[in-house]
Amino acid sequence: VNPYHFSYKLDGFDTNWQELNEGNSAKYSNLAGGDYTFYLKATNGNSVSKTSSLKIHIDTIFYKKAWFLTALVMSILALIYTFFRYRTLQTSKIHSMQLQTSALEKDKTEIQYLNLINHLNPHFLFNSLTSLNSLITINPKQASTFLEKLSLIYRYILQNKEKELVTLDHELKFVQHYIDLQKSRFREGIEVNISVAKEHLNKNIVPVTIQNLIENTIKHNIIDRESALCVNIFVENDFLIVQNNLQKKQFVETSNKHGLESLKNLYKYLSPKPLEAIESKDTFTVKVPLII
Repeated sequence: VNPYHFSYKLDGFDTNWQELNEGNSAKYSNLAGGDYTFYLKATNGNSVSKTSSLKIHIDTIFYKKAWFLTALVMSILALIYTFFRYRTLQTSKIHSMQLQTSALEKDKTEIQYLNLINHLNPHFLFNSLTSLNSLITINPKQASTFLEKLSLIYRYILQNKEKELVTLDHELKFVQHYIDLQKSRFREGIEVNISVAKEHLNKNIVPVTIQNLIENTIKHNIIDRESALCVNIFVENDFLIVQNNLQKKQFVETSNKHGLESLKNLYKYLSPKPLEAIESKDTFTVKVPLII
């Protein structure tokens, strides 16, 4: 029997002395890298030997070293930065493409509307010239007035076709000439009532909007003395209302149904409020947002 008992302690790891096991070995696992001192002493009864020591250095595993952790953190930060930079650039490109698309759509809409203005219904011109021809023989003075109003209509179109907006006052004065020509053609078959307060006259509207809406009404409805087409024009909640009684034609000539749609698309770019068309059992109503 060995009369000696051995005790050990690893400085930096053990807080108390440990007894050697039966195999006279001391085992450590999962030691962190660094410098340690291993102490060993023997006791025999009350006798204690001199403590022996052994300096031990353990290398830190590479993935736990400061340089590796620093490099790892920097790499992660670089990846995060690269990812967000990429996302930002992609978002910027998408936004730029959306703006370009929006601009192209607006240009397309404006071109379509300009085309609508430039090609004022040829039936209107044909009918106007026919009426003028009749008046020249029957009533030359009235024919002169008729020709003057027709001239004013086309002058207004030429003067304002490049403008995005005109005042409601300007538009209403123009459309009155158009109404007068239609009245001379349809007589009691058409009635147009305009009731707009002065405070709304300085608000803006797309040129030839009202004329297009009245023309659309004439095109799609039956007009005769027994069942007059009645068009009311007024302002309600910052919308210009153009409303007519419904007496639909069974067949509509030269209707491509793009006029109202072009107006809707154009106002979409000019106002946060949409241009609305509402059909009920008895009336057809178009609500045009006034632009301040």
